[in-house]
Amino acid sequence: MHKTLYNLDKEFLKDNGITLNESIIVYSLAENKSFCAGYLSEQLGLSNSRTSRILLSLEEKGYITRRMGNIDKRQVLFTLTESGKQKQKEIWKRENRYIKYITLLAELINSGI
Repeated sequence: MHKTLYNLDKEFLKDNGITLNESIIVYSLAENKSFCAGYLSEQLGLSNSRTSRILLSLEEKGYITRRMGNIDKRQVLFTLTESGKQKQKEIWKRENRYIKYITLLAELINSGI
């Protein structure tokens, strides 16, 4: 299973310029506007350090931005940029076949497999 996921991730990156994990975060942010890193880690079943690396990669690519929380200034929230919204739409249009794999991957991650 790991080899299959690795190959799928490699193909997805080649086709879309982002990894499957990055795309899951992009889709999460597209649906819900903004999240803190801890919430994304928890929801996706990823370690905090892995989530931080993914968020940094997305930020460097210009797909997300970070801002301080309105109430708690210690909280950092991540939001899609216009470029990130475009990337999400581009992937959706071009790669509908990946959506079922992204969903399956998210379910596998959440189930602890």
